[in-house]
Amino acid sequence: MQETLITHLYTQEEEAAVTRAIESRFGKVAQVMREVVSRDIRVDLCVTAPGPGRAYRTVVTRGMGARDMRVPEDARALTRAELVFMLPEDWDLRSRDECWYWPLRWLKLLARLPAEEDSWLGWGHTVPAGEPFAENTDFTSVLLLDAFVPSQNSKINNGGDPCVCVLPGGEPLRFYQLFPLYEEELQLKLKHGAQALLDRMTAEGALSPVLNTARANLFPPASPERRCRLRKHQLRPLLTGWEGPAGCLATDRILVDGEPVGYCYREPPCGDWDSGWRFTAGDESDEYMRSPRHSDIYTLNCLANYDRDILPILHTPAPCAFARGEGGLERLKNIK
Repeated sequence: MQETLITHLYTQEEEAAVTRAIESRFGKVAQVMREVVSRDIRVDLCVTAPGPGRAYRTVVTRGMGARDMRVPEDARALTRAELVFMLPEDWDLRSRDECWYWPLRWLKLLARLPAEEDSWLGWGHTVPAGEPFAENTDFTSVLLLDAFVPSQNSKINNGGDPCVCVLPGGEPLRFYQLFPLYEEELQLKLKHGAQALLDRMTAEGALSPVLNTARANLFPPASPERRCRLRKHQLRPLLTGWEGPAGCLATDRILVDGEPVGYCYREPPCGDWDSGWRFTAGDESDEYMRSPRHSDIYTLNCLANYDRDILPILHTPAPCAFARGEGGLERLKNIK
C-alpha cells in the first residue's frame, strides 16, 4: 500500500456536501476516479454520465476545496473552489494517452496550483502550458470562468448563485469551469482582459461549455502552417508501446496531397527528437526533395494516422528500408 501525504482533507460531511452539490448541478455521479498517491490534498475526479439533454460527461474535482487559497483582501469569499471540465460523451476517460488524458491532467494540475504557488485561481484567470496540450490539439492554455450549470438546475441554494455551494461549516465553495484557448486568444486576454476575450468568444459562438477540439481559432496566425489533410483534432493515438524518440521526417506528398507511404527508411537519429524514420510517397523528384518547403518533422503517431501500414514496421532497427508492393510495405534487402 502506497503512503499518502495529505495535510488537507474534507471531512465526511464536507465530502458528502460537495458530492450532493455536484449532482444537483451537473448530474448523477457515475464514476469516481480516486487518487491513490496524494500530497497536500487528495484530488478525486467525479464523472457524471450523459443524460436527457446532456450529451456530454462532466468531470469535477473533489478535494481542491479542502484547502483555503491565499486570495486578495477583496476576494475573501473565494478561498475555496473546485474545477469543472465538460467532455464529449465519447471521450475516452480510460486512456492515459495525452490525446485523451490532458483535460484530466490539467484538472489535477490546477487543483494543486494554488498550494504550490501560494496563490489562488478565480474567474478570468488563465494558465498557459507553453506548448500544445497534446499532439492532436493546438490549445495551449485554459481560461477559468464560472461553471456552466444547466438551466433546469439553476434554481438551487434557494435562488442563490448556482456556481456556489455552502459547506457544512458555512464556508462558500465555488465551481469554476476550464475553457481551452489557442495561443493567439491567450495573448488577446493578456492584453485586453478576460471580459474582452469573453465578449469576442460569445459573439463568435465559440463559448461552448463542452470541449470542442475542432473549434476554430478566433485569431489564426497570419502565416498559417502547411495545410495538412488531417486537422490536429482528427489524429488518434494509434502508436502504443513505443519507447524513445518518436519524431520523423515526411513529405507533403503524404501529409498534404494524401498519398500513401510508398518508400521509407530508417537511419541513425540526428537528435534527441529523432526516431530515424523518413517517409515519402516514392514519386518525389530530386528537385522536390532538395526543397525544405516540401517536408517537415512529425510524430510517428501522426504518420500512422495517414497510413496505418507503417505500424508493423516501426520497430525495425536501422538501417532498413521499405517500399510499397502488392502486399503493402515490403522490406528491401541489402540496405547498409
